[in-house]
Amino acid sequence: MKIVILGLSNGGLTNGYRQDGGHSMRWRALIHGLAIRGHRVVAVERTGPGSPVPWTIPGGDVLSYGAWDEVAVAAAAQADDAGVALVVAQGPDARVAADLVRQSKAPRRVLYDPEAAVSLTALEAGEAVDHLPADGLAGFDMVLASCGGPALDRYRAKAGAEAVAPFYPWIVPEVDKPGDFKREYLADLCCIVGGPDGIREGLGSFFIDPAQRLTRRRFALVGADLPDGVPRASNILTFPDLDPARHADVLASASLALTLARDDERRIGWCPSPRLFLAAACGSAIVADQWEGLDSFLEPGREILVAAQTDDVTTAMMLPRNHLTDLGRRARKRVLAEHSAERRVQELRSILDLKGSGGDD
Repeated sequence: MKIVILGLSNGGLTNGYRQDGGHSMRWRALIHGLAIRGHRVVAVERTGPGSPVPWTIPGGDVLSYGAWDEVAVAAAAQADDAGVALVVAQGPDARVAADLVRQSKAPRRVLYDPEAAVSLTALEAGEAVDHLPADGLAGFDMVLASCGGPALDRYRAKAGAEAVAPFYPWIVPEVDKPGDFKREYLADLCCIVGGPDGIREGLGSFFIDPAQRLTRRRFALVGADLPDGVPRASNILTFPDLDPARHADVLASASLALTLARDDERRIGWCPSPRLFLAAACGSAIVADQWEGLDSFLEPGREILVAAQTDDVTTAMMLPRNHLTDLGRRARKRVLAEHSAERRVQELRSILDLKGSGGDD
């Protein structure tokens, strides 16, 4: 079956992997999984500064473009000729690409919203969502959302979707794996953030407050766009310009990794961040802020530690090293089994009832 995928960006713009090419790498892994099962995949991909190395799809094609007008006619023809036309709702071309898919002759027209928490928060506030069609999601045969649980019903109702299925972030085991210990990143607690929005309260309670209490412990904060208000202290190391390729080394050099949900993700629940799965894939012992649905992805006390207050983080930092190592090992095993690109390929084929060679068990 021919599958056309629009809305890809060869520059890692969104979906929790800003500026690091992670979005591209994860979609390339998923597309490769579809291709080796006999599907002919055509990827319509916007290029930009810092784009990863060009790529090819076994038995398929990549349509690269710099401006939408360059590819609109060819993309429409590809979608009309496809068994499935799927648009990833993100980036500057999100709406025009979604309209193209919805108006195509493809028997299965699908939209994937990788920022379901952002979308649902705006829709429930009566606000427009820039990356979704202004008139709602009617007309798509299936909508895939990066949230699940009770939030999925709310999303379906507010977005006007006919059918919705969860499609969570995923990791690529060949890339998302334990890094190397580096003395310059040595820390008792590290935290990698994707931006300043919606994490100030959590960062204060679960990172800054513990650092101010435990002045003899080392804390490492990593992110290309760190929030304001991080104090200058001898025990707080900040890496605002660190190459994302080094994130695994930061995780490997810290005893414990803090993962924070954005305010919208925490309020809605059932929205695991890509950074949560990345930390687990790297074998890190994780302490996460509390949100509904977390225990469906990693088991508290066995695969992850959960913090509701500052004391929970400081207590976690006092745990024996072998206990933390076991937590990280079990978390890695869980995400490799349930949240890999290979697993998402299987889920996508099941959701869309895709047929091709190389069946999934």
